[in-house]
Amino acid sequence: MIDYHLHVVAHGDRPMTVENILAYCEVAQERGVLQMGITEHDRYLDEIDVAAFQEAREKTDVELRLGIEIDFVPGKEERMDRDSTALPYDYVIGSVHRVDGEEVDRVTDQTIYEKWDTYRLYEAYYANVREAALCGRFDVLGHPDLIKIFRRFPQRDITEMLEDTADAVSKSGIVVDVNAAGLRKPVGEIYPSRKLLEMFHRRGVPIILSSDAHAPDQVGMGYDRSLPLVRDVGYREVVTFSERERSTLAL
Repeated sequence: MIDYHLHVVAHGDRPMTVENILAYCEVAQERGVLQMGITEHDRYLDEIDVAAFQEAREKTDVELRLGIEIDFVPGKEERMDRDSTALPYDYVIGSVHRVDGEEVDRVTDQTIYEKWDTYRLYEAYYANVREAALCGRFDVLGHPDLIKIFRRFPQRDITEMLEDTADAVSKSGIVVDVNAAGLRKPVGEIYPSRKLLEMFHRRGVPIILSSDAHAPDQVGMGYDRSLPLVRDVGYREVVTFSERERSTLAL
């Protein structure tokens, strides 16, 4: 099994040392995770210690991969291009956290949901998701329906919006992150929802699995829910990466 979206540095919580990486690996081994991808947020790019990563790789039986999570922001193409090629990544995740420069997942500041009509906010968010998928910078699309994090749902049906997004993702060839972190958030649901995941599956969109761990004890967390979900939807394999090249692993 794989866990392909997690953070050792997290939000500046700890340095990327060999010891801290191996603490994540220890939990991964206990939970049957064979490959683990470290994908720090791009704003912590300078704190990624490639030497520590390489040393840790030699000291664990867990197959380590180096990635990064790029915050997709329209108009910041130069920054995204620079950060997504700065290090010898095995893969790059592109995630949408913002609409018009404001974060949609900040626990301490949810005022964007008061400023916007919820349906219009969802429209703007999914427009960014489609643009992120189609821009060609990323190997993986991170938590594609993050906008639901606080259970702020439009009263109008968004099925067409989701279908359009699934079409764009399919066209792009990008891999989707089935991310269990939503189970730890107010929404209490995996990203993406079953409905959106079924749309992806019908279009042949490949997936990775992740916990989005920000601490060692969160590695592989939620897989008791995400594994049955992806299998029930019809997935039989996940994508793996090495030096930006894809392979697959049976579920």
